[in-house]
Amino acid sequence: MLNRFTDNLSPAVKYWIFLIGIIAVIFTVIFGSFAGAYLNLAPDDQAIIAKLFNKLVPFPFIGSIVLVAFICTMISLLFRYYIIPVLRMAEQTRLITAANPDYRITTEGARELAMLAKVINESADAFQALQSEVDGKVRQSNMALKEERNRFAALMSELPCGVVVCNKDGKILLYNHLGREMLQPTEGDQEESGTIGLGRSIFGVLERDPLVHALEVMNHAFAKDQVKPALGLTTKLCGTRFIRVNMAPVTSNDEEARVISGFVLSLEDITGEIDADSERDKLLQGMVDAVQDALGKMHQRVDFICEMQTTRQDACNQHLRSAAQITSELEEHLALARNLYSEHRLAYGNRENVLADTFMELITNSLDKRFAIQTEASTNKSIWLKIDSYAVVQLVTNLAGFLKVEYGIAAILLQIGSDDGPLATLALNWADHSVTSQTLRDWQQTPLFKDSDGTTDSPQTIITKHGGDITITETEGAFCDGIRITLPTALDEEPADLHSSVAPRPVSYEFDLFHQLGQEALGKEPLRKLTYVAFDTETTGLNPSEGDEIIQLGAVRIVNNRLLHNECIDQLVNPQRSVPKSSVEIHGIDPELLTSQPVITQVLPSFHAFVADSVLVAHNAAFDMRFLQLKEDAIGLHFDNPVLDTLLLSSIVHPNQEGHSLDDIAERFNITIVGRHTALGDALVTAEILLRLIPLLEAQGIHTLEEALSASFKSPFVKIKY
Repeated sequence: MLNRFTDNLSPAVKYWIFLIGIIAVIFTVIFGSFAGAYLNLAPDDQAIIAKLFNKLVPFPFIGSIVLVAFICTMISLLFRYYIIPVLRMAEQTRLITAANPDYRITTEGARELAMLAKVINESADAFQALQSEVDGKVRQSNMALKEERNRFAALMSELPCGVVVCNKDGKILLYNHLGREMLQPTEGDQEESGTIGLGRSIFGVLERDPLVHALEVMNHAFAKDQVKPALGLTTKLCGTRFIRVNMAPVTSNDEEARVISGFVLSLEDITGEIDADSERDKLLQGMVDAVQDALGKMHQRVDFICEMQTTRQDACNQHLRSAAQITSELEEHLALARNLYSEHRLAYGNRENVLADTFMELITNSLDKRFAIQTEASTNKSIWLKIDSYAVVQLVTNLAGFLKVEYGIAAILLQIGSDDGPLATLALNWADHSVTSQTLRDWQQTPLFKDSDGTTDSPQTIITKHGGDITITETEGAFCDGIRITLPTALDEEPADLHSSVAPRPVSYEFDLFHQLGQEALGKEPLRKLTYVAFDTETTGLNPSEGDEIIQLGAVRIVNNRLLHNECIDQLVNPQRSVPKSSVEIHGIDPELLTSQPVITQVLPSFHAFVADSVLVAHNAAFDMRFLQLKEDAIGLHFDNPVLDTLLLSSIVHPNQEGHSLDDIAERFNITIVGRHTALGDALVTAEILLRLIPLLEAQGIHTLEEALSASFKSPFVKIKY
């Protein structure tokens, strides 16, 4: 307990405690001895001493003061030349081993400590030389791997489709240029549309529910030994673009159980293809209608000829037979064309091959989790369905939820069967006979989904797009006890036992984000594994609460302990007020450049999306965060991200160093500052400092975000308010 208390005391506090203790002991011993001697004297002797008191007391008192002054001087010299230098040497030694190998110890202490510093510096030189040798060998060993990575990067850049690789939580691990372009918001898209970047969530740009549903389908497919559980999806972005998305799983190397650790999305922009096909369909439909109209006119002309008085009956009959034969053949061809192009238009739905058993398990799990409905399911395990499983599952669960709320039905019998034809039947039955048939007919026309362009789909529309139908199982009167839904089947997938026993060439991944935990455990995450956004602001002044405004915002992302220079923000802002000359002298931003820039309420929504799911990092963060917080009501968004302050963290790892400004810390870490007093320049320096601070924090036992925040609250600088 005592050791823990003294460990938390600063050297200055220890100095004064030690000094006051020495003074108290000296005066107590001297005057205590004098008092003890006085009390042991006889009364007559005490009377004599009392008469001499004024002459005797000053000498012990003056001697005590001289002794205290001498001891205080020696204690001060001890702290100045030994204790404080030793603490600084300890911090500097850790700085060499953990953050800046080029740093060397300098001390103003005693000669013995200078000798110790010299030895430490010599050891640092030897360590650096050894480290350089090891780094050289490692560098040489990695050349082949780097060459392979370059080939891989070149291959990715030349692929004719966009590629995005994500972990199981949807965090983006890799993407190529084409993939970024496809998922980048266009000029007509909504402003709040997300953008892709390493460590960001794919759910910010693609709908979450269909992707999560596809992952569930693949997990169940693995459990059923399906060989290639790849899924095709089609999603619409902001009502202007169609992206064909194919999803393939990335699995663990566990031979006993195949577990999905991530997924690969291949992207193809089919907007032009769909538009061209739609235009072609319009032309073909117009042609069909024109031919149909021409046939009608031909019938009319034949009838007119037959009605003429000069036309004989046998000639009229011959004309009628010829016209009937021609029109019959043309109508057959037209009907075939209509069916073919009707099926062609339906081919762009979100269709994938799903094992009926897997599909049934998805339905039962959904009914249990969402509505606690008991299910009894049976299916032919050999049936494969070619369906948009997400839409059909939502359709069935919507119906079950409706039946439970309106009629209290808590148990449903499910069955999937097939007559070896092109369609399979999904049957839903319940025991309650109070459900009216008209209620289910109304439900079939009720919208379930709404696209971004406002198009709605009802259960009947969804099933019709699949080429199926919904049939109500009627009982006596106007009631029913079930429905039957027909769905298209697919060719059986090649079974696993027919594949070669030779394992495919393994694919190696070095993406640590595959193992990153969900955001709910952010506080327990190691500092090295977090995603950060280091940011800085340049302002009109130093008083955000008194009307000063942001004139420049800079930010850069750190993902998996790596600084991403290409994912940054460097934005000038119109403050809508004058910029004092004193501020211009610091940041050098010409006020005339700001008049054409967006205002802060236009900039902050994009910045808010940029920092989503990240830890904010700033130097003297209270200052910058105050500017953001004052604008939260105006933009309708809140910056509730965790915040780390490099000023506070520096004071934690180097409590005995004299300076904690951005320049002082950068100098200690041997970081070259480029663009000082520009928002992006200072943000980059802040990011570099954070990367150097993390190993120093770990050396002090601070490994997680929660521990770093807790330690920050104990810094003496934390009391500064703005």
